[in-house]
Amino acid sequence: MFNHLGEAIQWIETQVKFKPKTDLIRLNQAYALLNLDLSHTKKIHVAGTNGKGSVCAYLSRILIEAGYKVGTYTSPYLLKFNERIRYQFEDMSDDDLLILIEEIYKFNQRFIETHGESLSFFELITLMSLIYFDKKKVEVMIMEVGLGGLLDATNILNYDVSIITSIGFDHMKQLGNTLESIAYNKLGILKPGNHLITSVDPSMHHYFRDYLLNRSVSAEFYTSDDVIKISDIPLVFIVNKERYELSLIGEYQLLNALVSIKAIHYLFPNIKEETIQKGLITTKWLGRLEEIEKGIYIDGGHNTHAMEALKQSALKTFKGKKIWILFSALGDKDITGMIEILKTFSDHIFLTEFPDSRFQALPSFDDDKISLVKEPIQAIKDLQQQMDESTVLMITGSLHFAGYIKNNYK
Repeated sequence: MFNHLGEAIQWIETQVKFKPKTDLIRLNQAYALLNLDLSHTKKIHVAGTNGKGSVCAYLSRILIEAGYKVGTYTSPYLLKFNERIRYQFEDMSDDDLLILIEEIYKFNQRFIETHGESLSFFELITLMSLIYFDKKKVEVMIMEVGLGGLLDATNILNYDVSIITSIGFDHMKQLGNTLESIAYNKLGILKPGNHLITSVDPSMHHYFRDYLLNRSVSAEFYTSDDVIKISDIPLVFIVNKERYELSLIGEYQLLNALVSIKAIHYLFPNIKEETIQKGLITTKWLGRLEEIEKGIYIDGGHNTHAMEALKQSALKTFKGKKIWILFSALGDKDITGMIEILKTFSDHIFLTEFPDSRFQALPSFDDDKISLVKEPIQAIKDLQQQMDESTVLMITGSLHFAGYIKNNYK
């Protein structure tokens, strides 16, 4: 059918990303047609504005360390499409991916014949993940919400535990312009009998508690007060007298790790603390304050909420350092808002471009702390020559930009 994997990926990536919808009835019908049996699989749902990917990584590594067969579904990818669907936290192989896309292509054609319309991109890849996890007979599925929650394709399942990491401004076109409307969409993942674990800002607790009233959903709320940090590099902390260490850095990872620990405690109470500790310290998640060379870090933050989190991490992790920022972002993001936050803690910001269909020319800024550099890879090399022990270069603004740098910087 497809001559090679590239052709198959091109087909699925050119499908309509989102379709207007008010419910998940059509997707539920598609799921029923697949005739999958995932009833014996534990299911974890991860939603939130930022931090979802890191939480999925922590959960996966802990459960694999505990001996479980684990399927993990995340988006978007950093380096290659295969990252979206993992078994034992290994990217799906090219051969398996080609077979799966061909399978979903045929299914989509049948769906068009019976229902008169195609499924969207996110609906197709979500169904692909479920087919793959069924084939692999996974014992635990970790599903990351793609957008919002209420009408997200992952929400066709009922989950054993649901996690909401954070609430911030992103995807306002789809989710609304207030934190309450964004929270409402993310809380839409909850169904009667579910259990919620969340690390949203305490300012949102009242809204969450009001929403949960009379919905038969139990909940656990956690904040930074529940974590005692010991050091920044490595990131070491204590929760309930237990000591944990992460290979990842960044202040925001403390709450990500905390909700992961609590989800394991809730769903798998027999897993030992030393297993959790080993799972956390062996977790790697590319593009999250990842040091690609001495003093040079990539962070895939792509909204104002992520920039605020990056600010807190930079001020604590790189205290006393001179901070340079290499920044680029996609046109549908709040670029000015992100830049304004970055200006508050950086010594200089270098704006740049990268090849992406959603990239638009960045706005100009009349500010002597902001410069424009055309070619990002060359910019990194040039800036590296000017750096000393007291300088840190942070590359941020878009996960797509982070992926471009990872793929092209040598």
